[in-house]
Amino acid sequence: MDDRVAFSFLNETKKEILKEYSVDELLNTNSSQLNKGKEILKKKMKYYNAKPITTTNGEFIENLNLAKSAVMENIENLLERNNKIDMIIEKSSALNDSSYITYDFAQKIKMKAESERKNKYIIFIISLVVIILIVLYIFAF
Repeated sequence: MDDRVAFSFLNETKKEILKEYSVDELLNTNSSQLNKGKEILKKKMKYYNAKPITTTNGEFIENLNLAKSAVMENIENLLERNNKIDMIIEKSSALNDSSYITYDFAQKIKMKAESERKNKYIIFIISLVVIILIVLYIFAF
C-alpha cells in the first residue's frame, strides 16, 4: 500500500505537469520558467496530505507519513532555493545592465577628456604661432 500511494502521487503529478509542458519544454527550460509546475506540486502535496493514509486495520502508516513530510520539506526547500536563484538572476541582470551604463558613461568621459586635451594642444600651438608672428612683425619694422 505504501508504494501505491507514493507512486500514485508521482504519476498524477507527472500527468498534470505533462499536460502543461511538453517534454522538450521540460528539457530545454530552466527551473525558473516552470511556475505552473510549482503550483501543480503544491496542489498535489496539499491533496495527498489532506487525506490520511490508513491500513486495512485503520492504523496510520507512520513511515509513509514521515517519508511524505520529508519529500514535502525537500520540495519546499527546492522551491525556496529556486526563488532565491530567481532573485539572484534578477539582481545579476540589473548589475549587468548597470555595468553597461557605467561603462558607456566612462567611455564618454574618457573621450571628452581626450578631446579637451587635443583642444588645449591646438590652442597652445595657435597661440605660439600668433606670438611668433607678432614678434616677427615687431622686429620687421
